[in-house]
Amino acid sequence: MAGPECQLCDEAMAALCRLSRKARLDIERVDVTRDPALHDRYVLRVPVLVVNDAELDVAGIEDAAIARWLDEIGR
Repeated sequence: MAGPECQLCDEAMAALCRLSRKARLDIERVDVTRDPALHDRYVLRVPVLVVNDAELDVAGIEDAAIARWLDEIGR
């Protein structure tokens, strides 16, 4: 989940792109401002990674921590 013109979201996307070079990831960037329900849920938390029912707030988090989380949830 991301917002428009969000530097932290851009950094999170770059981290996912780097990680996708090592393991296949299906990445979809979702703009929370386009859906009122998503906006209400995520506007204060973006960027957020969502995989099935698991969520991780990733603002400022390192690639290795994202990779560990993906491993932990079985992705």
